[in-house]
Amino acid sequence: MTTSFGGATPPAWQVRCATASDLPAVNQFYEEVCAAIATTPYGPAWQWGVNPSAAILQRDLNRGKLLLGYDHAQLAAVGVLLAGEDPDYQGAAWRLPATEAEIGVLHLFAVHPRFRGRGISTKMLRAILAQALADGRTVLHLDAIKGNIPAEKLYLAAGFRFVEERVVTPPHIGRITLRLMERTTG
Repeated sequence: MTTSFGGATPPAWQVRCATASDLPAVNQFYEEVCAAIATTPYGPAWQWGVNPSAAILQRDLNRGKLLLGYDHAQLAAVGVLLAGEDPDYQGAAWRLPATEAEIGVLHLFAVHPRFRGRGISTKMLRAILAQALADGRTVLHLDAIKGNIPAEKLYLAAGFRFVEERVVTPPHIGRITLRLMERTTG
């Protein structure tokens, strides 16, 4: 997706919250990401139409924020920022104290394959943390599917701490092991 800047030169890096009109481009983004990760040894267990899907992205837009990262007006990264604890994370041995209202959760974080290797994942994580803090979240929780080594390295380098492994069985996906992580937003 390309964003119009009224004839002006687009900024090298921009992050904004999605609106309903962005969903077709966001759906295309995830469809392309899912196709690319299907051929790699690492990555989340994503299958377009199952998880993520157009319905899941619409639901997440309605209950949280889809943050869109643009590199020179091209959609390069997306992350879903939700308020409150994820039900799959309930009872985890979190070390950072936070109330339900202070917890943010990051899901479906991805960088498009055309933009990998440019530091965009780090820039996008910084923007997501800043948005979470602006929204009053003091702690951010997320997971990496066990075996997704690039994601784990990114999150640890960004200051997230491993908390525990958790086995979940999402509908239509099957049994997977999540590696739960946390960090403060400030």
